[in-house]
Amino acid sequence: MYEYLIGHIEDVYEDKIVLDCKDIGYLIAVSSNTLSNLTGNNDKVKVYIHQHIREDEMSLYGFHDKQERALFRDLISISGIGPRVSLGILSTFSINDFMRCLSSSDEKAISSAPGIGKKTANRLILELRDKYKNFIPVSGEESSCFGEDSIDLRKDAAEALLSLGYGYAEAMSMVDSIYSSGMSIEDIIKKSLLSASIRA
Repeated sequence: MYEYLIGHIEDVYEDKIVLDCKDIGYLIAVSSNTLSNLTGNNDKVKVYIHQHIREDEMSLYGFHDKQERALFRDLISISGIGPRVSLGILSTFSINDFMRCLSSSDEKAISSAPGIGKKTANRLILELRDKYKNFIPVSGEESSCFGEDSIDLRKDAAEALLSLGYGYAEAMSMVDSIYSSGMSIEDIIKKSLLSASIRA
């Protein structure tokens, strides 16, 4: 079992990175939050690893810190929530925002994540709310306090970017990197595309 890998990011895909560790390239699935924390760094990066093994597949999932990995492992322990859906949750919410949704039993906000319906959101709240009731906010992470309208705007903007060929995790990362309160969906899309063209 891998604990972490340290290396240079060789390639970035929609929701994966290739991490070059001493001339071996590891294909690692990541959330948009981890992607935004790791990319743009020309130095070596440390990626905390979860190795997911099934009869027909062995996959690596990577996280920029242990806290995100711990939440990922708690999510996949819940019936009906697999690794891909868990990454979708971690791409839709920052850890602080997700914990706020748990503590307030905000099933509507949680069900805005891809692959999560209201029943699954309720089950997730019931199984994780007590475990994280004493959660300490992630150090250094600004709390965006997304309301339902803001979550819907971000989701709609990301879905618009999907039609332009971007992956969901990449689209959410683009939106989150430029979003601020009061923006219209047109503003979000334009600024996301502008930011992406500048980085390219």
